[in-house]
Amino acid sequence: MRRLHPTHPMMYTVHMKRVTATEARKNWFRLLDEVAEGEVVVIEREGTRLLLKLDERAEPSAKVPDYQGLIRVPDVSEADQWGWDWDGSSEGLRPRRTGPET
Repeated sequence: MRRLHPTHPMMYTVHMKRVTATEARKNWFRLLDEVAEGEVVVIEREGTRLLLKLDERAEPSAKVPDYQGLIRVPDVSEADQWGWDWDGSSEGLRPRRTGPET
């Protein structure tokens, strides 16, 4: 704990990384790795704030998994413009593209 002022011993510095929901979607696994290392992340969307932080009661993980290459997309900057649809048929998932958010 880092004290800010000698006459206010209960004050301390809290660092939180702030990202939008779109940024969180594009960098999800990197954000999870940062939270696993102790970073506190605030995800903000339409006035709502979600706090992502390490559960202090949890046992520390030996190693954060390497997610590199797990999900591949042609253009990560367009990740919010595609998805998958499933109609319950035996044919499985079908790719879906949407337009940019307005």
